[in-house]
Amino acid sequence: MTSLKTIILDFDGVVIESNALKTQTFEKIFGRFPEYSAEMLRFHAANVSLSRFKKFDHLLELLGRKHDQPLREDIAADFSQRMIEGMVTVPLVTGALSFLQTITAHLPIYLASVTPETELRTILDQRKLAKWFTGIYGCPPWTKPAAIADVLKRENLTASDALLIGDSAGDQSAAMLTGVSFLARNSGLQFEEPYPTCFPDLDALSDYIQTTLL
Repeated sequence: MTSLKTIILDFDGVVIESNALKTQTFEKIFGRFPEYSAEMLRFHAANVSLSRFKKFDHLLELLGRKHDQPLREDIAADFSQRMIEGMVTVPLVTGALSFLQTITAHLPIYLASVTPETELRTILDQRKLAKWFTGIYGCPPWTKPAAIADVLKRENLTASDALLIGDSAGDQSAAMLTGVSFLARNSGLQFEEPYPTCFPDLDALSDYIQTTLL
């Protein structure tokens, strides 16, 4: 990285400690189909960064109801409502608010998540976090690589000017695909080789960024 001009944050496990809530919500949704519940939870664990809709599509295939759009919409709505309700009380990652307050004084911060954008904005409004982000990207309609590319376009930057902070191999892969630098927050999820530099929380990340990259 020759310079740092913008930061893109993942949401779950980076800003807010919501990974456990998400897994619990999948357990409840998949529990509606007990014959496939264990298999779907294994699929979720092996594909943490995959869009929830891809997971629902996999479930529909197992059920032999691949084209059952009403069921897909019902499952998605149930999942979304449970997540919105649960996110009200989920704690922020240690140092998250201080990170946002401090780093936004130096450069713009964007948010890119696999959470659907409408749901993501609702949660951010509930938690009074939206004001800290120059732009907010959810899936749908964005994939994480597409969101990163759009941030670079909006800011008129090259990949070497940007940093993605994530907590999963999916985030790591998005950084590699787009060429931006990557730092990791350790939320308990796995990464791939070459393993990224990893920090326990956003206090540690803030200190590193301020002393090394700004």
